[in-house]
Amino acid sequence: MEAKLKKAKYFTLSKYVNGALKKAEYEKDENGIVIAKVPGASGFFAQGDTFEEARANLQEVIEGNVILALQLGFEIPQIEGVEIKESDYAKTHAPQS
Repeated sequence: MEAKLKKAKYFTLSKYVNGALKKAEYEKDENGIVIAKVPGASGFFAQGDTFEEARANLQEVIEGNVILALQLGFEIPQIEGVEIKESDYAKTHAPQS
């Protein structure tokens, strides 16, 4: 049985989320809803009735998107000041009976 080399990503999630939140931009739409987004990070956007609610919702979106990306093997947007390291590991398969 041959092992396949895979890549594992590792970084501090809280540092990543805080870095993304520092880059976030906020604006009110024509209905007064606060829109929060992280420039350059596709899918990192949320809204709320207040700045605080939009920021809290954005934090949840960032965490959820990063976890989903890790599970599915998708790229994670680079956030300035946060290094995402990769390491090889071998994935083995159970013997077939």
